[in-house]
Amino acid sequence: FVQADSSGQVQRPVAFTHAVIIDGNGGAPIENGVLVVRGEKIEGVGPAANVQIPADAEVRDIKGKVIMPGLADMHLHFSHGWNGKTTDLLGYQRYLNALLYSGITTVLDTGNSLPFIVQVRDEIAAGRLIGPRLYCAGPMLDGADPSWPSISYSVTSVEQVPAVIRRLKQDRVDIIKAYSGLSDSILAALVREARKSSLPLFVDQSWRNGSLELVMGDGVTAFAHAPDFPPSSDALNMMKPRQVKFITTLAVVESYSRRRLADLAFLESSLIKDTTPAAVLAELRAEAARVNDDSLSASVRENTQRLRMRSSNVKTLFEAGFLLAAGTDAPYPGVFQGEGLHRELELIVEAGIRPLDAITMATKNAARIVGGDEEWGTLEPGKLANLLVINGRPDQKIHDTRNIETLVLRGRIVNREALRLKPETPVGP
Repeated sequence: FVQADSSGQVQRPVAFTHAVIIDGNGGAPIENGVLVVRGEKIEGVGPAANVQIPADAEVRDIKGKVIMPGLADMHLHFSHGWNGKTTDLLGYQRYLNALLYSGITTVLDTGNSLPFIVQVRDEIAAGRLIGPRLYCAGPMLDGADPSWPSISYSVTSVEQVPAVIRRLKQDRVDIIKAYSGLSDSILAALVREARKSSLPLFVDQSWRNGSLELVMGDGVTAFAHAPDFPPSSDALNMMKPRQVKFITTLAVVESYSRRRLADLAFLESSLIKDTTPAAVLAELRAEAARVNDDSLSASVRENTQRLRMRSSNVKTLFEAGFLLAAGTDAPYPGVFQGEGLHRELELIVEAGIRPLDAITMATKNAARIVGGDEEWGTLEPGKLANLLVINGRPDQKIHDTRNIETLVLRGRIVNREALRLKPETPVGP
């Protein structure tokens, strides 16, 4: 669907009929629904009896298939190579294509080279680059010896903080990301200055995420990862009225545990095969075949327990009423841009959460965590028409989110075939 053809004539609205509608709010699907798109936005949605189909509409009967919001990954990095350690700035278009091919229409990059990621974001917004809508943190703010020096600013004193926040505000980042090397005094200063500048503050303090000492004051918008230890009742009681949010990131811990690498049958998924260079898949297979030495075995044991704990904490936080958004921390071994979000949803359901609630974490909650919920995230009149038509019932089997039949981005059908990686495609864009 396009708003106008080459002559400038406005084209007809489009109505999807006989649809099973999952609107992203978490309620029961509408079994015989209609959704009307006009231009970039949803004009009407609901039970067939309640939605008027415009007389001039193009009607598309999807015959009991699911229509749902486009998905969102709220924690990834465009600068990383497949293993999470190397750099692959030249692969940005391949990553963008893989995300769209997998039905991901919005992403949050939580740490990157500032000029690179801002340019990619702005080119997508201007329509000169095809890709999901991109929110970004720019560089992570870390201590004197940053863990990721190429994508971090070093902040070593409280006095630096106002100037750093002013600069990031001028550079139009969407959020601030505070990393694990920061002292508590600097973190407190970041909380104050980010609030003054109306910038959301996301915190990643590793094993301290969700701890009481990090939420003693107002101002932390979200933790970039779910906790790796059971949050205390005092911490939960402190965070709840402050509306502190969490990003799930179970897939990255599964990667460290190497659980997924034990059976590489998942590499046959079209979401991976159709978007990933053969050389990358060969490197991943070699990594999976690596013999466990004592150090690797210890890491596997630690992260196996860590995955169990983080999964349990995701369920605890959900049942306590906290807002959780789905995110992957892609890329890492076995965590792909695009396909990784579907794996994240499967892990969330494995943790004991209903498929419909997992879908909400990757749609409505994702929009809320970055303040975009007035514009996208659910199927409601007036919101952007970022839609997926799914052949299956993901409300019953979360794995069915992978069965994407049609992708609509801002009211336009995207040719998914054109997003597939061509064999002759070079490493870069």
